[in-house]
Amino acid sequence: MSFELPNHYQKLTGLENLQFFASLYSAPTLDPMQLLEAVGLADHADTRAGKYSKGMQMRLTFARALLNDPELLFLDEPTSGMDPVNARSVKNMIMDLKARGRTVFLTTHDMATADELCDRVAFVVDGSIVASDRPAELKIARSQRLVTVEYRGNGGGLSAAEFSLDTLADDPAFHAVLREHQVETIHSREASLEDVFVEVTGRRLS
Repeated sequence: MSFELPNHYQKLTGLENLQFFASLYSAPTLDPMQLLEAVGLADHADTRAGKYSKGMQMRLTFARALLNDPELLFLDEPTSGMDPVNARSVKNMIMDLKARGRTVFLTTHDMATADELCDRVAFVVDGSIVASDRPAELKIARSQRLVTVEYRGNGGGLSAAEFSLDTLADDPAFHAVLREHQVETIHSREASLEDVFVEVTGRRLS
């Protein structure tokens, strides 16, 4: 289990923290130093946890959660406070855990992270699940069936037009744009998980 708010022994080093928690298990654990290396903290193994930045403390928390090589893992905002490089490293480790058949429960307000990592997502409001499905299914169900085409007009400026996805194949205006202008982009109006969150909860992410 990994919490968003780090709760390490601040006067112990990163390595000492992991060694202490490893000593609480009756079965053998993963090697603390190897875990620190995996989360990019090997060079700070002998630094007191109290001197770690928020992102470093989060990585130490994540490493601690992996000590007993769990089959079931609960992670609360696992990349909070991390820079993009370290956040990517932790996400890759979570994906590797999934690939090895481990079950990971993730709680997060970061919808991009949920979309990337989760096979299924559930939106909880006041203690009740109000929507649950695969991220792609949730987004498709709430997407506008529109296609936006950005193209260069006669004056060279960028223009945009929207067309219904349902009648696209037979839409003469759509074919005229393709035929008569330099098309720059064509994309559908897919909802994001944040859009889904706002719709099903009536709340904004903060």
